[in-house]
Amino acid sequence: MSCLRFPPRLLMLRCQLIALGAIGGLLLAAGTGLAAEKPTIAIKPAKISSNVSSSVKRYLNREKLLAEMEASFLAARKFQVVSRDQDALQAIREEQQFAQSALTAGDAARSGALKNADYLILPEVYRFAFYAKTTKVPNLQKKYFRRDYGTLEINAQIVDTATGQIAATFYLKDSFSTGETMVNRSGGVPNTKHFSDLCKAVSAQMVDQFLALVFPVEIIKVQPGKVYLNRGRDGGYHPGDILQVYEKGELLVDPHTGEQLGSAEEFVGKIKVSKVKPKFTIATILEDKLEGEISVGCIVRKQ
Repeated sequence: MSCLRFPPRLLMLRCQLIALGAIGGLLLAAGTGLAAEKPTIAIKPAKISSNVSSSVKRYLNREKLLAEMEASFLAARKFQVVSRDQDALQAIREEQQFAQSALTAGDAARSGALKNADYLILPEVYRFAFYAKTTKVPNLQKKYFRRDYGTLEINAQIVDTATGQIAATFYLKDSFSTGETMVNRSGGVPNTKHFSDLCKAVSAQMVDQFLALVFPVEIIKVQPGKVYLNRGRDGGYHPGDILQVYEKGELLVDPHTGEQLGSAEEFVGKIKVSKVKPKFTIATILEDKLEGEISVGCIVRKQ
């Protein structure tokens, strides 16, 4: 579950993007023709909670999990992603040192000039299960029925690197179970492809939740009976999905602390996804509380 309180810098970024007409992640500042710089994300290798048993840790590939998380943020096309993997950082430092040596010519990469991240993602694997269950086949020797199971649960904090403030906390979970098959021995573990699928699923959830905070899905065009959304295949939508539509409200500020608490939103209707294009989605209007309230600029959220 995401934390919907916006820290100052995250809220400011969101407001700036809305003010500039954020569509698809490439923002043109009025009158300049220059693309606004995308937020920079760095992901730390996942910590492993004490809840994860030592017997299953060997099947938990942290490098694979990190790679899938980075790939998911890159695929969203709205972020710059910088590595915080120690092996990658060491390789970068070695290349920078080589670039400044007498063996190269031209512009050299300046040693130590690594880009800072705006937001640091700190994932922790809270629970991980990866196992097979086998039962003896009656009247057949050395034959077993087998099913494979797995679960991956992650708590991830998004930290504003300028202030150290937690911008959001996400809970991510995916699981699988296979159909029953007949095998020649008991025991065993699932194929590593299942672990890759778990990593892809939780990574997609993380990006989807972060996008909902920084780049909320909005209606960018309205036609009779249908609307267009500024999120395509990167939004995780499928034909038939039912989405809720909200009208943006005023900014809410705590009168005692001055803290910005987010904005008030009013439910105005429902839409149903009909077509998912690479960079936008088309949906039909199912419910419009007051005809015409579903309009350009309304925010769209999953149920």
